[in-house]
Amino acid sequence: MSKINAKQVDGVLDTSSSQQVTGQKTFSSAQTFLGGMQSVIISDGYIYWALNPAILNEDGNSRLRIVNGIIDIEVHQGAWIPR
Repeated sequence: MSKINAKQVDGVLDTSSSQQVTGQKTFSSAQTFLGGMQSVIISDGYIYWALNPAILNEDGNSRLRIVNGIIDIEVHQGAWIPR
């Protein structure tokens, strides 16, 4: 069976070429971007920096959101603690 390249399907994103995405995209679950030491996860209005992307509420993780134009940064140390 032949492999279909992402470029052959309208609206599909691929990871091997430069692309520009226009319009609005809606995600039904958290989006994870894996990194070296920490991963970046976007979920429920927060941007998380997590050691383990499967555990957002883990000690040492950080998160950021904007509330009424104010940047809210928190670190997890038993609970989410404001910075």
